[in-house]
Parts: sequence; C-alpha cells; structure tokens
Amino acid sequence: MWWTGLKFLIIYVLVMVPLVLIGKYLIDLNAMFQYIVNNLSDKLMLIVFLISESIIGLIPPDFFVIWTTKFHSPFFLLTILGVISYIGGIFAYLIGYWLSTRPKIKSYSDRVMNKYGILIRKWGGAFIIISALFPFLHFPLVILVVSLFGYPFKRYLLFGISRIARFLIQGVFFLHILNMDSFFTF
Repeated sequence: MWWTGLKFLIIYVLVMVPLVLIGKYLIDLNAMFQYIVNNLSDKLMLIVFLISESIIGLIPPDFFVIWTTKFHSPFFLLTILGVISYIGGIFAYLIGYWLSTRPKIKSYSDRVMNKYGILIRKWGGAFIIISALFPFLHFPLVILVVSLFGYPFKRYLLFGISRIARFLIQGVFFLHILNMDSFFTF
C-alpha cells in the first residue's frame, strides 16, 4: 500500500507542478475563472458539478467552492454542493454496480483484482471517508471502484455523508466564511 501511495504522490506531483507553472506563467487563470463564474448560469454550474461528481471528478470541487464566494451566503451553497456531491456519489455507485454486471469486467475483477476486493470489503468505509474529506483522492472514482467490488450500498450511504462535511470544512478554513450571518441567510 505504501508503494502504491508513493506512486500516486509522484503522479500527482508530475501533473500538478506543470499545471501550477502553466497557471502562473502562461495563462491568467484568475481572468479565466472570473469569466466562467460571471458568464455561466448558476444552474449550469450546479449541473456541471453533478455530472463531474457522478463520473470521475473531472473538475476539481475546489473550483466550485471558490465559485460560492460570489454569493451572499456561501455556507448555504457549500452545503448544497456537499449534497450534490453525495448524490453524484450515488450515481457513481450505480455506474460501478452496472459495470460490475458486465461479463468481461466481472471476469477481470474476479480473476485479477480479487485481493483488492477483499481489502475494499474490509476497509471500504475508511476509503470512502478519506476520499470524501481529502482532496488527493477523487471521491467519485473511489465510489465507483468500491461498488465494482460489491461494497454494500447502505454502507456507502452512511459513510458517504461525510462528503458534505468536506465542503463545509473547506469553506470555514479556506474561505473564512465563519460568519454566523451567512449560516442562515438565503
């Protein structure tokens, strides 16, 4: 597991460092972000977020967390984002379950990935909570994988609820929105 974690970290650094350098020296990401936030409808942003959270998390949720700062009550919208992400996880689970019924995928997972299936059935809840709370694992991808290995749906529903906490915690710590007025204002 440590070797897999190290490989994941190396891949993450190899992808993120060039992206950060491109964003810093080649493309004005702030201008691009402001254009997207100001010109796309809020409903479209929420739909894109649901699609992203249902497939494999193509767009980082942090982008949408920053988007909530344009509203008077970002805390309420962060809660909505958390719920949408949780629902996206349900869709990801259903996609993984459907894939697990495909004969070729089932044969491959039974033959090659069986040892991982045992780990996922044992530690799936921990995988779900870690991917829900921390940004270095793609939540929808983890949910898809645990469902491929037959992790119980009811347990996903229980552990996946921690995804909502991620958005609220991120808002409090990174966006400094711990303003009691924003808790209850719509």
